[in-house]
Amino acid sequence: MDRGRKAMPVQNKACMERHVQRCQERHKQKLQNMKSNIDNKCPRGASHLKTKAKKNALMEERFEQIETENRILLEKMSHIMRCKGDIDCTNDSIKYSKPKNKERRKREWKRIAKENQQILKRIQAARPTYNHRKWEDEAKVNDRILANICEFKQPARKGEKPIIDDEDSIFGYLDFYDSVPEESGGETSLF
Repeated sequence: MDRGRKAMPVQNKACMERHVQRCQERHKQKLQNMKSNIDNKCPRGASHLKTKAKKNALMEERFEQIETENRILLEKMSHIMRCKGDIDCTNDSIKYSKPKNKERRKREWKRIAKENQQILKRIQAARPTYNHRKWEDEAKVNDRILANICEFKQPARKGEKPIIDDEDSIFGYLDFYDSVPEESGGETSLF
């Protein structure tokens, strides 16, 4: 009992004592039976993590593959037992079989080669429609006309000799120093 309650005036101290004791017992009982508002239990386990569906599917697939291989092996063994140990030297695989249309493909290849030879002969026997000599003559005429029209002479083309006149330099156009007037004293100055 605390002092604050002792200081309170009551009519019957024995009854008050029993009442306080009953209240304290009821309080202790409530504390023991009280449920917590915070859930601190471990979380429920996820069902998809327990079952491991991917692993089970892979195992099923592996078992099916093993069953298939076992069945094939059993069939081969039963075939060997039925044949009484004869040697099986035939290979029915497509890889080693002879093509059924080999002769037809050979004939087709020969026909195509023959047609290609005929086309090549026709191309070689055909006369050209363009005259390259005429083109060269026209190009020379055009070069002469161009040289007459231009203020400066064109440089010589690859493989041709430059045309050198009295006033031209060997580069095919007017030389830079020819266009600068000379000063008195016989020396040439650019500036």
